[in-house]
Amino acid sequence: MFGKIIISTIIIVILSSFVFIYQSIPYYQGEWSSKHIKNDVNIYRDNAYGIPHIHAKTLKEGYYGLGFVHAQDRLWQLHLRRMSSQGRLSEIFGFRQEILNIDKYIRNLGYLESCKRIVEKLSENARVHLQSYADGINDGVKSLKMLPIEFKILGVQFQDWKIFDTIAFIKLISLLNVHDMFHEFMRTKFDELYGRELANILGSVGPHNQYDSGVTEIQEKEWIQFMQTHNVSYNKKFEQNSTKSVNEKITKYNLTEILQSIPEYYSNYIFPTLKASNAWVISGNHTKSGKPHLANDPHLENNIPSQWYQAEIYYQMENQEYNFIIGGTLPGLPFSLSGRSQYLGWGLTTLNSDGGDIYEEEILQKDNENLLYKFNNDWIPCKKTIEIIKIKDQEDQSITIFHTHHGPIMQYYIENNKLRNHNGYFYSLQSIIHIDDYESFDGFIMFAQGKDLKQSMEHLKHICYPNNGMVFISHDNHIGYLTTGRLVIKEGHPDDNGYVKKNNKEWVRYVPYKEIPMIIDPEKGYIVVANNKFIPDNELSWNTQPTSRGRRINDLITQMINQGQKFSISDHIKLQSDTYDSYVCNTKYELIQLLKKYDKKRELINEIEILENWTCKWDQESSGALLYGVFEYIYSFKFHSQLDEAVIKQWNNFYMFDSFHFKNLIDMNNAQPNDQILNQPYCNGFAQDKCALNLVESLKEAKQFINERFGNQTIDWKWGQLHNQVFTHSFSKTPFAFIFERRIPYSSNRRSVSASSYHLDGSFNGKTGSNYKQIISMDSEESNFFVIDTGISGNPFSKLYTNQMDIWKQNKYVKMEFGNRTNYDLLYVIHPV
Repeated sequence: MFGKIIISTIIIVILSSFVFIYQSIPYYQGEWSSKHIKNDVNIYRDNAYGIPHIHAKTLKEGYYGLGFVHAQDRLWQLHLRRMSSQGRLSEIFGFRQEILNIDKYIRNLGYLESCKRIVEKLSENARVHLQSYADGINDGVKSLKMLPIEFKILGVQFQDWKIFDTIAFIKLISLLNVHDMFHEFMRTKFDELYGRELANILGSVGPHNQYDSGVTEIQEKEWIQFMQTHNVSYNKKFEQNSTKSVNEKITKYNLTEILQSIPEYYSNYIFPTLKASNAWVISGNHTKSGKPHLANDPHLENNIPSQWYQAEIYYQMENQEYNFIIGGTLPGLPFSLSGRSQYLGWGLTTLNSDGGDIYEEEILQKDNENLLYKFNNDWIPCKKTIEIIKIKDQEDQSITIFHTHHGPIMQYYIENNKLRNHNGYFYSLQSIIHIDDYESFDGFIMFAQGKDLKQSMEHLKHICYPNNGMVFISHDNHIGYLTTGRLVIKEGHPDDNGYVKKNNKEWVRYVPYKEIPMIIDPEKGYIVVANNKFIPDNELSWNTQPTSRGRRINDLITQMINQGQKFSISDHIKLQSDTYDSYVCNTKYELIQLLKKYDKKRELINEIEILENWTCKWDQESSGALLYGVFEYIYSFKFHSQLDEAVIKQWNNFYMFDSFHFKNLIDMNNAQPNDQILNQPYCNGFAQDKCALNLVESLKEAKQFINERFGNQTIDWKWGQLHNQVFTHSFSKTPFAFIFERRIPYSSNRRSVSASSYHLDGSFNGKTGSNYKQIISMDSEESNFFVIDTGISGNPFSKLYTNQMDIWKQNKYVKMEFGNRTNYDLLYVIHPV
C-alpha cells in the first residue's frame, strides 16, 4: 500500500511538471486584442530560432510589438533589470544584506530624480513611442498562461512597465560603461604607495605610459582634417605632466572595501556592462560586391538568457514608404542598438571616454541631519534627499543621501550603511548620467527612419549617454564614424583626470555638437573601432587605453587592402573568429629573452620552447595558449604585496594592465642588471632584478599548476580543457543553478578579436565574450548574418533557450531575413480593439 502511494505521488509530480513546463512556454501562434494599437500587428517567427519579425503599420506600433515579444521571451530579465536599476531588488529577494547593499548603492547614485524629470519633459513624439513599447510589454504579460518559473520560485508578481523603467535602465547601463572613474581610486592608491610618476606608469596615464597608443579609431590625418574643418576648440597639446604627488593624506576609505563595493552578483548577473566590442566598416571600393560592409560584435557578460535579443520591425514611414529595422536589441529598450535598416547599417562599441569623476569633499557635520561641504573656501549646505527602500516581508528602510554640486556623496559606496568619521572627508560622484536628457530618445527615433547617412548621424549627436563609438554604412555607398554621448572638457592637465579629484578641479563644459568627432568616407576606405583611443593624443582620449583587438583588426584589413584583395562576407566571419593575440606576439621575443637570461638553473627549457613555437592563437587545442594563460594569470599577482588580492584583480583585469605589462616587457629587456626598471617597488620580492625574476617564478608555478592538473605530457596540454565559457543566471548561486546555468569549452582570451575575458580566480572560466555578432552588406544580393550566444527564450524548458549556443561557439550564424516577407512558420496577430 505504501509503495503504491509513493508511485502515485511520483506520477503526480511528473505529470504536474509536464503541465507546468507546457504552460510556461508562450504561444507563438494565435491572436490577441489590444486597445493600445489602431492596426493589426503581425508577429512572424520561424520554428528553428524563433526570431520575431514584427510587421506593423507604424514605427510606434512596431515598438509595441517589440515590447510584446520581449515580455513573451524575456520577462524575468525585464523585471530584474527594472528592479535592479531602481534599487528595488529587496522587493524581490527579501532581506539579504548583499542585496540591500546593492539597493542602497543604486539609490545613492542619485539619478532616479532625474528620471522623473525626464519623464515629465519628454517630447510628445518620444513619449508616445516609449509608451507604446511599455504597452506592448504589459499586454505581452497578460497574454502569458503563467509567469516564468523565476517568479514562481520567489513568489513575486510583475508590475506594469512604465516609461520611467526604460529611462532608469539606460541611465544605469550608461554609468557602468564609464570605466575610468572606477580606476581613479586605484591610481590614487598607487600614488600614495609609490608616488605620482610610478602611479602614472602602473595606471597607464597618458600616451607616454601606454603601449601601442598610436592605433586610434580616427587616425592622425583624419583628425587633423576634422579639427581644421570644424575649428575644434579642444585641440590643446599636452606634454607629460611633471607634477609630483598631490596626495598629502592617506586614502580615506580602505581601497579593498571600495573596489569590492559592487558585489559580483550585481555586475555579473544583472547589468549588461559593455566590457569590450569590435566594429568595422569597409567601403564598397574594397568589397567584392562594390557595396559597403559592416561587422560588429559587442562583448557583454555571457549571461543566460543572452543580454541581446534579435528582432525585426517592418513598418511604414511617414512618407508612406516601407522600411525595416533588424538587429540586436536589449530587453528594456525599444531600440536596435546594433543592426540595419533598408537604408543604413550601424554598430557600436564602448568609447571608454571619461564621463565620470570621483571628488574628494571636505565635509562638516552641522548636526545629525545636515552636512556642509567646502568649496572655494566657503561652506555650502549639502542638498538632502531621503530614499525609502521596501523589503519583501519586512519593514521599509530609509536612507538619506547628501549631494554637493558635483553629485551625490557616496556614503553607501561601500558596505557600511552610515556616514562614518573619515577625518571630515568623503567622496562624491559627478557623471554624465546626472544630466536630464530629454533629447536622446528623439535622436534614436529619427535615426531609425533616416535615409541620408550624414543627416542620420546628426540626429545621434543629441544622445547624452551612453558614450559609444559607432560605425555606419549606407545604401548609397558611404561609411562613417561618430562618437555618441556627452564628452567633457575639464580643468587642469589630463594626467590629473586619472585620479580622485582634489583642489576643486571642475568640469568646464561639454563638447559642442558641431565638434563631436565624426568622419564620413575616410580616404583609407575603412574604419575600425575596438575600445581603443578614439582620437589621437587629445585631452578627451588621454587616458583611454590601447587594445590588442584594435591593432589586430587594423593590421588584417590594411594587409588585405594593400594586397589588392576585395572583402567578402566570409572574410568578416573569419576575422570575427580570429584568436590571435597581437600584443603577446609583438613582445614574445622580449619575454623569451628575459626568461632565458634569468632562468639560471635552466629549469624551463621545455616551457620556453613551447612559448617560442606558439603561434599566439588562443585555440582550444593549443598547449602554448594554456601555458601562457596560466603564466600570465600567476604573473599578474606578482605585484603590490601591500594590497589585497581583490584590489590587484581590479588592476590586472583591464586594459591598463595590458598596456603596462607589454610596455614593461620591452623596457625590462632593454635594461642592464640592477637597473631601476628591474627593481621597482611595485614588484614583489627582495632579490636583485626581482621584477624580471618574477617572470621566471611565474612560469615555474604555471608549469607546476599544469602538471598537477593535466600531467607532464605536453601533448595533453590544451587551452580548451581549462577554459570554459560560463553562462551565468541570477539563480546561479542557488540550488536551482542546474536548471538555468550552462557552460561550454571555449577558445580565445580578452585580447583576441574573438574575445573571452575570464575570471581571475584560478578557474579560468570565461565571463565576457562576443555575445551578439552581425555582418551586414548593403548589396541586395549578399546575405546578412547575426547570432547571439544562447537563444531567444529566457525559459529553460524551451528549445529556444540555448539553440544558438552551438552555432555561436562554432563561429556560425543565422541568416537575417527581413523586409516584406510573410512565409514564416508561425504567426501571432494582435488586433486593435
